[in-house]
Amino acid sequence: MKRIHRTIAKILVVNGYLPKLGLAAVIGFVTGLVAVAFHFGLSEAVAWVRKPWILGILPWWAFAAVPAIGGLVVGLFIHKIARAPETAGQGTDKMIHSFHHQGGNVRARVAPVKFFASIVTLSTGGSAGYEGPISQIGSGIASTICKFFKMPRMMRGQFLLAGTAAGLGAIFKAPLAGALTSVEMLYREDFESNAFATSIISSVVAFAVYVAFVGTSPLIGGVPAFPFTGGVELLACALLGIFCFPFSYLYVRFYYESERRFGKWAIPAWSKPAVGGAFISLLVLAYPEVSGGGFEFIDNLVAGLVPHTLWGVVLLLGIVLAKIVATALTVGSGGSGGVFGPSLFIGGVVGAIFAGICELVLPGFIRIPEMFIFVGMAAFFAGATKAPIAGVVMVCEMTGSYSLLPGLLIAAVMHMAFSRNWTIYKSQVLNKFASPAHRRDMDRELIQAYDKIAKG
Repeated sequence: MKRIHRTIAKILVVNGYLPKLGLAAVIGFVTGLVAVAFHFGLSEAVAWVRKPWILGILPWWAFAAVPAIGGLVVGLFIHKIARAPETAGQGTDKMIHSFHHQGGNVRARVAPVKFFASIVTLSTGGSAGYEGPISQIGSGIASTICKFFKMPRMMRGQFLLAGTAAGLGAIFKAPLAGALTSVEMLYREDFESNAFATSIISSVVAFAVYVAFVGTSPLIGGVPAFPFTGGVELLACALLGIFCFPFSYLYVRFYYESERRFGKWAIPAWSKPAVGGAFISLLVLAYPEVSGGGFEFIDNLVAGLVPHTLWGVVLLLGIVLAKIVATALTVGSGGSGGVFGPSLFIGGVVGAIFAGICELVLPGFIRIPEMFIFVGMAAFFAGATKAPIAGVVMVCEMTGSYSLLPGLLIAAVMHMAFSRNWTIYKSQVLNKFASPAHRRDMDRELIQAYDKIAKG
């Protein structure tokens, strides 16, 4: 058996793209199946948790206790039963840290622990995203396969990103965006171009497996056919990119402050998600929209269920601030989830606020104000994560609409220009030159250059 492992590893390393793409397809297939299980498992868990209120057994206000109970279950499971503390908090940042500092190594138990803990967090009203869990699960699957075949460090990192791309491409039904996100989110000003081909294959395969069970309809439905963005609307998109700036600053700072305070708090680690859940309970009573992923509320905004009035703008502003605080408490306290999804939610609501302001100041000036919901999603995500191309493509694929592409690009670039000094992923580095994962490559290139100079 060991000889077979070595032979397969040797083939994957030596024989170029085709064997690597084949393994990427295997990673995508397995991750796609896990994403399907995650989708249906989360749906069943949500239905089970909410059944007492659907049947009228408990009063509506009793749901406020559920996030704290969910946090307690997650904390005990992660720290006492599974003993996998790396699965607490956001998964995407852990993946980035593994790539840069751990040679792509992820413990085999991470995938199942993250799977269960994230379903509990999201189904009990925690404010977090789906992408963190599924990207860490995908990277864990890829890392386990790489360790099974005893692959070298460089290969492990490449397939780690393939697993991440597979998870993102499946859960968001966005195969191109999944691949782009996995290679772009590692750096603030660079791409991991070596991993793009394998990430594309794994993401597409995972997407195909996922939609075979879940369906091909976009994640956000009911999107109208937007006209091509004109000059006036492009200017408005640029202003929206700038308008996102203070909200993304608050989002990042609140999250880091929550993580720092909970980290320093001298109480058992398993109890911290329960404390975070208790604080969230108060927010859920006032703003039930902040619980879970929140994309149902985005559907309501697209349908125009929140009027463009002063009261509507104030209501949306309250929801944005509540979502920022709720996400910081959920993930910062050690609950299992992501910060990618909430950034899309916050950006969409910020875009709706901007649309409401435009309608109040200049009624009818914008042909379809709801377009700013999607522009806000792309712009906010770009500035918060430093992944502008991935954010733009993600929104296009999630909505099934590409007519807004020029406006999305302008808004994303403007927000990036005003938010260069912070990122929601603290493990990001500036570029490949700053990554420990590429230090050996850089040293070898310098040595070769020095040898050429010495000989010549």
